[in-house]
Amino acid sequence: MPLPLLLVGAAVLAGGYGVKKGLDAKEDFDRAEELNKEAKRIYDSACSDLEAARNGAQEAMKKLGKLKFDIYELRLIPFVEAFSKIKNVDFQDQKLKQEFSLAGISRNDMLAVQKAALDMKDVVGGGVTALGAGGLAGLAAYGGVGLLGTASTGTAIASLSGAAATNATLAWLGGGALGSGFGVAGGTAVLGGIVAGPVLAVGGMMLAAKGEEAKHNAYANRDKARSAAEQMKTAETVTRGIRERFNEIHGALTKLNKHFQPLLNGLRDIVAQNTDYSTYSVEDRKGVMMAAVMAKTLKNVLEAPLLDQNGALTTASRQALTEARDKLLELESA
Repeated sequence: MPLPLLLVGAAVLAGGYGVKKGLDAKEDFDRAEELNKEAKRIYDSACSDLEAARNGAQEAMKKLGKLKFDIYELRLIPFVEAFSKIKNVDFQDQKLKQEFSLAGISRNDMLAVQKAALDMKDVVGGGVTALGAGGLAGLAAYGGVGLLGTASTGTAIASLSGAAATNATLAWLGGGALGSGFGVAGGTAVLGGIVAGPVLAVGGMMLAAKGEEAKHNAYANRDKARSAAEQMKTAETVTRGIRERFNEIHGALTKLNKHFQPLLNGLRDIVAQNTDYSTYSVEDRKGVMMAAVMAKTLKNVLEAPLLDQNGALTTASRQALTEARDKLLELESA
């Protein structure tokens, strides 16, 4: 074969090989683009689900904080003010307890209720606006300033707000300064480090990489997106659990509050007429003690911390919920 023809044949083969490599590179780039789009869909979907769970927990937290504020302001503080006027209260009135099957309450129980009300008196006196979002979050999660060892109004509000700001979970839920502007991306520091950081952008990587390298990088990116999505799914479950506990406590307090209102009204009527317990009729003594027992239950549920310092749900809140439900069953069966 003449040499020129051999060279032509080699050139044709080389050209065909080049076209093949070009097609392979295009396929690799196309596959990389598909993988990166899939990675983005996986990550965005997980983000959206977690954000929805976060919004639900935020709303439940605000509702619970506001309800607790109202109960302190309209029920527990007025109860303490009325009860404190009564003289010669007999906490050992066994006959009364036996006759009406009343749960026991001691002088120390009442002192604890009084302290809880007094600790919150200055806070509620400033109004819910002064408490702010951080204070309401702290109130929802921790129940009262007494648990935080506070004194003055400013210290009380600062402690409630500070608790929300320094607890990473509450901050992420929007309760404190740490939550500002973080959104889901701020989840890297919350819920025990469950939430992964955002998947890195991949557009520039594809342009700089060869086709085959871009494809391998896109597979790696999809794996990262799947891993992040799994972590966010776990965080979503935890967040929904927090919302559920907030809602459960809210429901229990709402029912207790409904039962407590007529008891408080009756107590005020009794005190307006007579402040000497030793002269009360059996019915009046029963009314006083029933109000006191309910105030104790309310105080216990109000002050039970829902979250610990690590942002996990507490057993104390579960116990408080059980106490509230037991008390409600007792009231409804009476």
